[in-house]
Amino acid sequence: MLMVSEYQAEWQRAWRQSEDFRRLRMPWEDYRHRFAFYWCSPRLFGGDRAQLPEAKVWGAPAAQYSLISSTRPARGWCPSWGLAAMNIDADDASTWRDGALLPQLRQGIARTRRNLIATLDSAYGLDTTNGWLAGHVTRHFVDARDYGAALQASTRCRAAEWWCASLRGFAQARAGNILAADSSFALMRRAMPEGERCAWADVTTLLPPDRQRDYLAYSCAERDSINARLWWLADPSYREAGNARLVDQEARRVEIALRRATIQDERYSFDDDRGGDAIREVLHRYGWPSYAAWFGVALDRNRSYQGLQINESAPPSPPYSTLEYSRGRVSTIPAWHAIIEPFRAVIEDWSLSVDDSSGAPSLAWWPQEHFRPMRSLVQLPGGQTVSIRRQSWVEVVAAVDLSHAALERHQSVLDVILLATPGPHRVDSIDAQRAAVGTTIRLRGAIASTPTILSIEAAGTASTVIDGRVRYAYAPPPPLSVMSGSDIAISDMAILSPLSEAQVAAPADSLLKYLRSRLILPSTDRRVSLYWESYNTLPSDSATIALRVVPQSQAGLLRRLGVATGIVRDPSRGIEVRWRDVDSPNGVTTLRGPVPTQMRAITIDFSALTPGRYVIDISMDLRDGRSSRRQATIELVP
Repeated sequence: MLMVSEYQAEWQRAWRQSEDFRRLRMPWEDYRHRFAFYWCSPRLFGGDRAQLPEAKVWGAPAAQYSLISSTRPARGWCPSWGLAAMNIDADDASTWRDGALLPQLRQGIARTRRNLIATLDSAYGLDTTNGWLAGHVTRHFVDARDYGAALQASTRCRAAEWWCASLRGFAQARAGNILAADSSFALMRRAMPEGERCAWADVTTLLPPDRQRDYLAYSCAERDSINARLWWLADPSYREAGNARLVDQEARRVEIALRRATIQDERYSFDDDRGGDAIREVLHRYGWPSYAAWFGVALDRNRSYQGLQINESAPPSPPYSTLEYSRGRVSTIPAWHAIIEPFRAVIEDWSLSVDDSSGAPSLAWWPQEHFRPMRSLVQLPGGQTVSIRRQSWVEVVAAVDLSHAALERHQSVLDVILLATPGPHRVDSIDAQRAAVGTTIRLRGAIASTPTILSIEAAGTASTVIDGRVRYAYAPPPPLSVMSGSDIAISDMAILSPLSEAQVAAPADSLLKYLRSRLILPSTDRRVSLYWESYNTLPSDSATIALRVVPQSQAGLLRRLGVATGIVRDPSRGIEVRWRDVDSPNGVTTLRGPVPTQMRAITIDFSALTPGRYVIDISMDLRDGRSSRRQATIELVP
């Protein structure tokens, strides 16, 4: 233990020396902006205190601060991003701890660490059941970026099974082997005693403050179920084996446990009396920072004194620093209601990042949690998804624009895949295509008739290391084989690009290749075609079809409206069209079978309608009283 403490003290001396050198070269504006985050304290930035004069003099706008306070001393952290871009002679410490040191000091620290590892490893060889030794040998090999040796050390571990598995997962995660780490961490969770697992797997700090109490109200067994759904939905990419977000979180937990095993680490105290709960929360929510700026011994003394004005019994805990995170990180955990009811989730329940016009994350955005994927990840815009029913299967068709400012800078070809996942342990591949950035892609394939999460994932090819995705819940209908003899139904209404007269006259499901991705129509693009299917109807039924387009505010009236005679009524307020199959001006294609299918299409011009949101309502009535209806929504913009 003493040798570890001596090594940590030497590392801190090298870090302080590095920061003293950098501070002398730091431009005044960088210093001023950083200083506000260095001084982060409940006294200045907690609650209404953000309006104190000191905050206004030294700080950026109070909205940019995300204060994480200790429950004991007057200790706080304000993690941020944007500042890390100002680094001088520093590498990203989140991937290499010695990156925080000046290049000329790294060799000496590496030599000291090698001596420490040799001593620890020698003792570990005599007692591989010692979990502390197993952890610190593994950790220091990881800090040295000797991941092979770290994995070997963790594999020799004969301490508690769950702890040894966690160390293997930690070494594999830091080496970038996500699949192997995922497997090791899964074994760790299975081997953990229930009480230990409940505390270890707690995700309270990853949730919005207003939902943390909801989570804590559940029993440990109930939390296991919630955690499984949370990490299933937070998986950055279903196309890649292993859950990179969960792996990153487990690696953070292992690192916190390793650093907590020593009261004072290289820089920060993990002891509760010195505010260790605050730094643990930071690392749990965001991982290790890319850079930490320090402002010297004199200012540390001043900050300790100022902090004690709130809690005089709390010991000071220098060194104080900024905690700076590089950009390119994303928040993949969805909204709480999506975790509770995943099959009601919408696109907006995932907010990977808030981007500016250039596609870079906004500096004013700071989420509850984030992580940095190995490849950049951006959110694609929402599109249109429809399904059609066949005798023994269902087909889904999804259209989405491959557009995002960050993607468009690369002008590359993307590998795009449509995936469906009905639960944490199953992912089905529906369709895969290649398409250029900036184009609209349409993916189509058979899908299971169960509620699912659809995920459209686009991977950059060649040298493009940026991916895009969009995901949402979808509930496909059952196949036609489950319909009873008297049931009739209408499929989803597909809104297409305008079709030719010949295509409308002979509709077929191949027209779905014209499915629009955007359902917002500008004034220059007000003509669309509709495609839908009716099930268990034949031409001899002479169905009456009514199509109405009304402002969304009036959509609730449709169920109380009778079908009026006429072709168009006051088009500035809405559109109404009615016809019988025998008199239809549009073509109908019939597929005969145990449950017959009629394919239909029509083209509509919305030019006469004023801007706003409209509901398109299609109803079908048979002479024997059977009926069905379907709706879709569009928006007209100036």
